[in-house]
Amino acid sequence: MFKMLLLVCATSLSPADCEIDTAIDVIQGPATASPSACAFQGQAQVADTALPIRPGETYLKVRCIRMVAEALQRIAPEAVVPGEEVAASALYR
Repeated sequence: MFKMLLLVCATSLSPADCEIDTAIDVIQGPATASPSACAFQGQAQVADTALPIRPGETYLKVRCIRMVAEALQRIAPEAVVPGEEVAASALYR
């Protein structure tokens, strides 16, 4: 299972640096069965919601995270390798 996260980031922040802890806002989306389903549903989520995106000031990044890694982070954070939990991501400007 994968969890969709919608990250609202400032345009002054590079897409590579747009993470959960650096985003202006983080919105949790629905759980999905695969990275491709997460990316597809992320596009639909962006189209169907009034997210706080200000052209020229902010952009949206969709992240799809393995829920297993998320659970592991809670019980054994030292076992999680940074970057490996990300299954897919996409930018929307």
